[in-house]
Amino acid sequence: MKKITAGLVLGTQLIFGQTVATVNGESITDKELIPMIGQITQGRYATLDQATQQRVQNIALEQAISQILLEREAKRSGLLRDSEFKKQLNLSIKLLKRQITSDMWLKRELDKQSISTYEMKRYYQKHLSEFKKPKQVKARHILVKRKSEADQLIRVLSKYHGDRLQSEFIESAKNHSTGPSGERGGDLGYFGEGQMVPKFNDAVFSLRVGTITKYPVKTSFGYHIIYLEDKQDAQTASFNEVREIIEQKIKIEKFKGFVEKKINYLKSKAKIKIY
Repeated sequence: MKKITAGLVLGTQLIFGQTVATVNGESITDKELIPMIGQITQGRYATLDQATQQRVQNIALEQAISQILLEREAKRSGLLRDSEFKKQLNLSIKLLKRQITSDMWLKRELDKQSISTYEMKRYYQKHLSEFKKPKQVKARHILVKRKSEADQLIRVLSKYHGDRLQSEFIESAKNHSTGPSGERGGDLGYFGEGQMVPKFNDAVFSLRVGTITKYPVKTSFGYHIIYLEDKQDAQTASFNEVREIIEQKIKIEKFKGFVEKKINYLKSKAKIKIY
């Protein structure tokens, strides 16, 4: 089975319509797998790690292949001439057309919503607590299975300081770490307190920038050596940093009111009978 390499990312425009498989000459594109992936992950695809995303993609592809094979089998059985099939097909087309039409209209109306800078700044001032950024650290780690190996790496790395320590740590992570971040030099990016398991969290937040843990940190994953690359105190995001988020929030709130008024108006003009 061909792996999907076309950048399937739910919730973004990174969808290329690339063919990922063919079944008896019929193509399956990555775009066609989006609904299946959304259903399998319940809309959480973008939050999954890369390995899990690949597994989900493969499951979706297997489902698509099965559907094509079953569809062809159904055609051979004469199902397409069945009156019940035609009835269900027409109903599905009707409902899908209704959904696409209303969704597209709503999307275009939403895009028309205009939010002034004054409105955004007023929202920012009234909701400053929403934009507080907690204390964060940027760290790297080396994960190994045995304490003896972790002790040895700490002895070697403890000889270095400053930029040399950082470069040696990155190289050691690439060569020795069993964790998925190993190939990135152990880079874990920025994270706040409480996002890591307790022992790891306590160790990393007690470090000084540019230093490593003196002893291995044991967790259920193994033994960690941690290097603290940066530390940021709690702060409030600037208006410019969150401007787009605020604009979207206000736009959606305004749009909800617009849609409610529009539906109520249309209802008042329509002849509706509920049986």
